[in-house]
Amino acid sequence: MPAYAQEAYAVLRNRFGDGEFGPEFLAWFVSETMVKKMLHVLEKAGWTRRVGRGRYVCVTPDEIFQTMVRFKVPELLEAAGRPYVYADASAVEIWTDYTYLQRSWEHSPYFVKVLRRDVRSWISYFRANKVTVFVGEAGTALGEFVVLRPQARLTRKTHAGLPVEPVGSVARFCERNLDAFEYPLAYIKAKLGVRTRVALDPRVLAEAVKAA
Repeated sequence: MPAYAQEAYAVLRNRFGDGEFGPEFLAWFVSETMVKKMLHVLEKAGWTRRVGRGRYVCVTPDEIFQTMVRFKVPELLEAAGRPYVYADASAVEIWTDYTYLQRSWEHSPYFVKVLRRDVRSWISYFRANKVTVFVGEAGTALGEFVVLRPQARLTRKTHAGLPVEPVGSVARFCERNLDAFEYPLAYIKAKLGVRTRVALDPRVLAEAVKAA
């Protein structure tokens, strides 16, 4: 958010609170062109809301902070119009019906396989939408970020309406990373009957059976 728009929001919020205002207030202080620019930037960012012709209200600071950490990557992926599948830990989340979660507001990675020819387009797309994106391996990031796994072709299954790696591939991923993914592996074994090549702790398996 540009500094001039932040300042405009602070002035408007302190002056009008939850009440309505129009461009005529700002026109006392800045040019007509700047007024239009401020109102456009604030509305587009969701910091103000239009309630009538030329009438606005300020969104509360709490709402603004919530939108700043809202999970938006799934919506961006769906709207991109390019093929992709959730992979690795993100695929584990989906196949376990989110009984396993890897994310928080502070750290929310998405691992996504995409076609190699589309990598540059994906990078530009996420950066344009203010989402940190890595290729191959994850780096350090705060909040939501995407790790692209370039592929020559994609093998796609659908679970809960989402494009995802086949459950067999997810089981192999869990086996390779058993220390962190034993419970998810036990869950998909209990729920989906997937065979596993490793021995699971009977206590973990018993808990997974209850959840499944």
